[in-house]
Amino acid sequence: MQFLAPTMLFGGLAVGVPVALHFFFKARYKPLPWAAMTFLKEAIEQTSRRVKFQEWILLALRCLVILLLALAIARPGLHSSGSTGVGDAVDAVLVFDVSYSMGAQDGTIEETKPNGERTTRPATRLDRAKEAALAVLNTLPNNSSVQIYSCADRATHLGPVSRYNLDQARELVKTIELTSLSTDFLPGFTEAFNAAMTGTAPAKEIYLFTDLQKSGFERQQGAIKAKYEEIKGRANLVFVRCGNQDRKVPNVSVTDVSLVGDIPHTKTRVPFVITLKNTGSEPVRGIDVGLELEGRAIDDIVKIDLIEPGQAMPVTLTGTLDEAGARVLTVRVTGDSMPGDNRFDKVILIRDQVRILVVDGTPNVDIPTESGSHFVRNALTPVPETRTEEYYIRPQVVSTTDADPRMLADKDIVYLLNTPILADEFATGGLSVGFLARLTEFVRNGGGLVIGCGDQVVPDGYNRRLGAAGVGLLPFDLATLESTGDLYPFTPAPDSVEVPSFLAPFKESPFNAALRGVGVTKMFKVSENVRGAAGGRVLVRTADTKPFITSRVVGSGEVVMVTTSMDEKWGKFPSRSEAFVPFTRFLLAHLTARKVPGGNRMAGDPLVWHPPELGQGFDLVKPIKAGEKPPAPREKIGTAQAPSAGEKLTVTATNTAVAGVYRIVPAGEADSKGPVFAVNADLRESANMDLATDDNLRDMLGFAPKVIQAGAGTESAVGQHRTGREWTEWVLLGLLVFLLVESVWAWVCGRAW
Repeated sequence: MQFLAPTMLFGGLAVGVPVALHFFFKARYKPLPWAAMTFLKEAIEQTSRRVKFQEWILLALRCLVILLLALAIARPGLHSSGSTGVGDAVDAVLVFDVSYSMGAQDGTIEETKPNGERTTRPATRLDRAKEAALAVLNTLPNNSSVQIYSCADRATHLGPVSRYNLDQARELVKTIELTSLSTDFLPGFTEAFNAAMTGTAPAKEIYLFTDLQKSGFERQQGAIKAKYEEIKGRANLVFVRCGNQDRKVPNVSVTDVSLVGDIPHTKTRVPFVITLKNTGSEPVRGIDVGLELEGRAIDDIVKIDLIEPGQAMPVTLTGTLDEAGARVLTVRVTGDSMPGDNRFDKVILIRDQVRILVVDGTPNVDIPTESGSHFVRNALTPVPETRTEEYYIRPQVVSTTDADPRMLADKDIVYLLNTPILADEFATGGLSVGFLARLTEFVRNGGGLVIGCGDQVVPDGYNRRLGAAGVGLLPFDLATLESTGDLYPFTPAPDSVEVPSFLAPFKESPFNAALRGVGVTKMFKVSENVRGAAGGRVLVRTADTKPFITSRVVGSGEVVMVTTSMDEKWGKFPSRSEAFVPFTRFLLAHLTARKVPGGNRMAGDPLVWHPPELGQGFDLVKPIKAGEKPPAPREKIGTAQAPSAGEKLTVTATNTAVAGVYRIVPAGEADSKGPVFAVNADLRESANMDLATDDNLRDMLGFAPKVIQAGAGTESAVGQHRTGREWTEWVLLGLLVFLLVESVWAWVCGRAW
């Protein structure tokens, strides 16, 4: 318990007044002998004892009345430094949950048009939060201050400019918008508490307007509980539940869109697989799915009749790709009650040609089928020989000695097939030092490198020049060569395929059977558990767990190494077309996708670009909001910087809380002059849509916090909560009761004072 006016407790000393009156102002009398009174002595003594008992009760009542009066003037209340009494100024902090689950529909809301007409529209949880916040602002006493924050997985101070301007705060509340972020309450708690402590009023109040999504507490539950304990001792934290916790929200998320194992290229109709998932607890019916390219519909809308709770459903749509370049593919879904995850954007690079350099360590002009590049070339161009010149994949095959660094200038992917690399840079017969240096730069800038082994691959040379001791291109350093007979070959194991990876289809039919039919007689072991192996991945192993296909991401590019040869000298992998051709297609689609300028990100992730030159500065072109017209809004993000001497120039944009299409462009240039980034909603928000009940809050926080339901009664609930912390009214009520009892008892006793 605390007292808002503790000095008034000294008024309790007045309890001595009735005591003094009782003892010092009794009736004065002089004893006179009277014979008749002798017979009444015994009766008088009995009456005197009864009167004294009544007087003691009356004295106690009067003393208690004075003590209650002093207690009421001292204004007792609950023990909290944030407590306040009626009319006292408050330092209030309003925190709005702006994660996209707050965009879920929650009934309807009435609005008044400029012409005075009353209309209704679907209400969201954020609408409920805004109504409740305005109600809280209406309850704040004079001279109170207010600060407003938005919070998802990060907290942002919104205003007002003057913390004592409540009218400005009311207008600010109306402008709050949702983000595409997921919920984490810890940043909001932390910033709100710090803001409250900067105020000058003794009373601190923090209001969190939220749907109370459980995931927001569970992500950092221990830290949230500790922060709440800290807040509880110095301020009053009130949860305002926005939305009906009993209403089930039907929701379908778009989790991915991918091409069906091919490279997007012009003048083709390409199938895309869209993955939908029902993340709610109720079946969802009548979902419409559409596919767009650069805002233009490229297929008819497909209607999905039913998606059960927890069900992931693939939907295949096709589209014609007309123009080469980086393009934004967009999936739109309608028909559920939470639009925040109903759009999925993906940047794809549509090509007119894919240029590949194949360095053949064992060329054979006379018998091409015995060259190291024969099967690879056929897999790259699976068309009749008369059509290879018009095919969009253009491989250039050269020998080791003819490989020139200048050939890498316009290439997307490089194959090294049984290509010798000598340990001594001054030796001859292997790839030149200049080519290897340019190859390293090529991969780091987003190119793909595929390495096939063979009898000309010497581990010492590869490890020293391309391995951990060299430029770090090899997924793992090469070790010893292992051999087996034709009767008992090494066999790839489909169950060992790494997921996720571009080879994931080999885990399922029909590709798993094709992979299982591959037999290999020779393959290199690799050093998986040595220094420098970190970052390498084994994508496929043999049945006896030997690495068969490995990879490593290097800079913006990737290296894929097959530990056997890609001709028939060491096995039947390349000649098993049902396995080798799909492998090649999946490989090309994966490696070419890495060269997409910009790329795909999650809401809240920074956008990073390496411009070719310094320039005067850069702008972030942000998504156009629904209902708005071009031009797109821009935000200055400064000049490009190099982290240290010799490193690439880098420009970074961090304001990506809203899903959509972003670009980084030189200042003053057109919107289309920079790389394009597709930013999608953080799907962690809708992966678990359970809302925390009061019991859940008690379990997660260690005790039951104050929870108010947003709605018509918010204002009165806040007022009751604030005044309920002061007991003055109850003490005064008790005082009145005791005064009545004292008056009645005094009348019974026949005493006037």
